[in-house]
Amino acid sequence: MIRAVGIAAVLSMVGCASTSEVTPMGDGKYTVGSKVHGGLTSWNEVKAMAINKGSSYCKTQGKEISDVKVETHGVRSLTPQEAEVTFTCVRPAH
Repeated sequence: MIRAVGIAAVLSMVGCASTSEVTPMGDGKYTVGSKVHGGLTSWNEVKAMAINKGSSYCKTQGKEISDVKVETHGVRSLTPQEAEVTFTCVRPAH
């Protein structure tokens, strides 16, 4: 019984996470989203998932992420946590 309670406690801290593909919005802007179902994931982690994907996307173009705007939705451990990131890719300053 104690072991089952311990396993349930660990499982409640682990969530299922996903990140969308980067989508062009026009005018040089892009969007990418991340979502975590369940668990005790911090909002910083949810946002970082999407920002990191956007940053990687810009790097494939030899650029860096800029003009980052983040919107979040959901309630930690009650509803899915979602972050939507809008950004542009700019040439690195030298």
